[in-house]
Amino acid sequence: MKTLVFIQIRDDKIEENTLGILNKIKTTIKGAEIIGALLGKDLKDEWIQELGLHGVQQVVTVTSPELEVYLSATYTKVMMEIINQVNPRFVVAAGTVYGEDLIPRLAVRSNTSCAQRFVDFMVEGDNIHFHTPVRDDQAMKITQVVGDIAFATSRPGAFFVDENPSGTNPEVTSVSVTFDDADRLVKHIEIKKAERTVNLKDAKVIVAAGRGVAGKENFQIIRELADLLGGQIGATRACTDVHWVEETYEIGQTGQSVSPDLYIAAGISGAPQHMSGVKAKTLIVINTDEGAPIINYADYAIIGDMHTILPILKEKLK
Repeated sequence: MKTLVFIQIRDDKIEENTLGILNKIKTTIKGAEIIGALLGKDLKDEWIQELGLHGVQQVVTVTSPELEVYLSATYTKVMMEIINQVNPRFVVAAGTVYGEDLIPRLAVRSNTSCAQRFVDFMVEGDNIHFHTPVRDDQAMKITQVVGDIAFATSRPGAFFVDENPSGTNPEVTSVSVTFDDADRLVKHIEIKKAERTVNLKDAKVIVAAGRGVAGKENFQIIRELADLLGGQIGATRACTDVHWVEETYEIGQTGQSVSPDLYIAAGISGAPQHMSGVKAKTLIVINTDEGAPIINYADYAIIGDMHTILPILKEKLK
């Protein structure tokens, strides 16, 4: 199955969710022909080599001053040109701000629809079935996009990156696109980055607390444990709503989506709204209620009071 992946660059490197998509495609679509669309003003050879390692067989590059930053008109025009030349069956991007803007535009121009923020997909013959959470993540919708091309975006944090990629150097094809005045109706002026106290998406270790932490002052033990492990703290909305901790630490449907190597959940019940944002390699749960929903997600569960267990764990780690 010929699959075209929109390659997003963030902070001068390939965006992690894009690498996660590549890993998912490799493991789900056997014998997939993976093509990466790499756009920008200046493109680095190291990006192309990294894409090859992660399973991309062909990289289609387009370089132009017009592509220095993402703008809907220019990027849509270039991607449509690539689609017309490559003729893929599946076009996908990470569901970031750019991906969520671009993919629906491509679908409309291709006279079809798209599946957005999927967390899994399956292939049956030439058909792709996308799994998308609905009803506050309490149910799963399975969608098949009807048309010659299936367009889709993944939910951020849905897939792990292959930590030991073993691909080879990809074939590189350069495409030239000419822009006219209609493509320049919107101009880039400047980029202002919002100040943020924490970026949990990149954290490898997260120690998170829920309502069971029982107070702002009790977050100190959470912070100390996270520091010992070289990680970050996190929280459920129940904690941020009452200002026990800043909103930037919220994880879940209305907060950040995370995929750490280790997630320690202390005093968290495991509501779907929170768990929808958690995809950890190892999940350790500390809870007094052995019937809490989060126990079903746990790799390891400690049934007990977090206020007793966390100080012991902290001292053992020291």
